[in-house]
Amino acid sequence: MVGKNAVPDLGPVEFALLRILWKKSPATSGEVLDEYNRRSSRKPLAYTTVMTLLTRLVEKGVVRVDRDRQPFRFSPHIGREALLKQRVREFVDVFFDGRAADLAVRLVEEGPLPDDAVERLDEILREQKPRRKKERA
Repeated sequence: MVGKNAVPDLGPVEFALLRILWKKSPATSGEVLDEYNRRSSRKPLAYTTVMTLLTRLVEKGVVRVDRDRQPFRFSPHIGREALLKQRVREFVDVFFDGRAADLAVRLVEEGPLPDDAVERLDEILREQKPRRKKERA
């Protein structure tokens, strides 16, 4: 973990279950199982495996469980954006010595960008210019 509000490490299947809950929540373990097995190219999971993984996610504080009804309903306790922000920051710190701009340049250099991405990048850069001028002054 990185910091007091950091999300603990998640395994690939745990992360896949969390992604399902971001799209379909609240959901029972059976619904999560069905969705995972429908989407996954991996070997299908057993119900007990999904229950174990969901319980671990609850223990890690990533998922909430409503035990007031049967079957239990699970929902994410952390949003996609919060997790994404943390993971990108960790990645930038490890691979780019904390310089996010270096990652951005690398991603742009990697290949052709769709027109909507280029427009969004132009918009962000235009917003950044006035702020940078103020910071330099």
